[in-house]
Amino acid sequence: MSPKSKPAATRTSLNWKRVKLLLTPVILVMTIRVLGAVWLFKILSPGGIFHTPWMDSNPGMIPANWSWLWLFNAWDSLQFTRIALFGYVHPNYVYLPAYPIMILFTGRLTGDYWFGAFLIAQVFTAASLVMFQLVAEQYMGSKEALCASLLMATFPFVSVFTTLSYSEPVFFFSTLSAWFLYKRGRVLSSSLMAGLASVTRIYGILIVLPMLVDLIKSKRYHGLSYLTIPVASLGSWFLYCYLSTGDWFVSWTDEKYWQKGGVGDGIKILQAVSQHGIQGLINCCAGLDPTIFWSISLFIILVALTWRVDRRLWIYTVAVSGLLVFTTTYYISLLRYLAFIFPVWLSIRVKSPWIVAVSVAILLPMIFIVWLFTIAITFVG
Repeated sequence: MSPKSKPAATRTSLNWKRVKLLLTPVILVMTIRVLGAVWLFKILSPGGIFHTPWMDSNPGMIPANWSWLWLFNAWDSLQFTRIALFGYVHPNYVYLPAYPIMILFTGRLTGDYWFGAFLIAQVFTAASLVMFQLVAEQYMGSKEALCASLLMATFPFVSVFTTLSYSEPVFFFSTLSAWFLYKRGRVLSSSLMAGLASVTRIYGILIVLPMLVDLIKSKRYHGLSYLTIPVASLGSWFLYCYLSTGDWFVSWTDEKYWQKGGVGDGIKILQAVSQHGIQGLINCCAGLDPTIFWSISLFIILVALTWRVDRRLWIYTVAVSGLLVFTTTYYISLLRYLAFIFPVWLSIRVKSPWIVAVSVAILLPMIFIVWLFTIAITFVG
């Protein structure tokens, strides 16, 4: 064997190990999805006929031969495909265009828009898991990053809302990719991904904050021009809204229809406290489930811990979480929104695979229960 053959063989071995490392979370997540889908299809098929309540309120929306797609559609997910099929009408301007446009093109390629929506969610979920692993490895060892990836991927709200045809997978991938590419010095590509994040969810524009701070701090002012790309992307959506409706901010106008209240609960609570003191706080919180506050408190702790991970990402995390806490009308939705602020998961540092295995085993039935509740029982986020 020549001396040069060993390094080549070693590189091949290392590359294969690298592929297995990156694919491990993807394989786990997709396995969970298949098992969950089989279980849900069985229990939602009394008398051998599959049925969910959404099939009654949306008759004929999904073709009968694709009825299994109702396992992946409920609540907001239905609106994205409707936009792809019929275009924007009130009150759907609250849903930004990136995901519906992808559904439009994928639906034409596959011949079914509902399957296209499902396919996009699954592909971007897999891509997000790989990208999270790559980002995590910038801050910790590869095995520790794998543990963080597995715990993040099996958190029930992350798992369920990347399983359903929601825009979360596209948002998660675009924000992760924007930061990963920026860390690699590819500011233009990073800005393009930030642009995608901005037209997936309005607060996706905030991913430019850590880039902006870093570019100014390092005096790389020439890179600032690239950050106009996500600003222009979001601006193009506002322009479309104005040309279509005469209202630049129709996304917020339509939000009032869905949320039935205008400003978020956080602002309402502050207003009530300023006007009525402790009694105002009690009145505002009387109907809220205290478990929601416990869950939000957990995320606030994780937000604080991101300071130790990367102070630039801490700025992004605080900005997004603060905006969500004070503007979201339904606090129950915060559990979904906060779960997709990727830096919070970088603060989890676990090295033992046994701890991860036990945690995943505990989370697995919770994933199935949240999934069942979402498509057949009640609103969970």
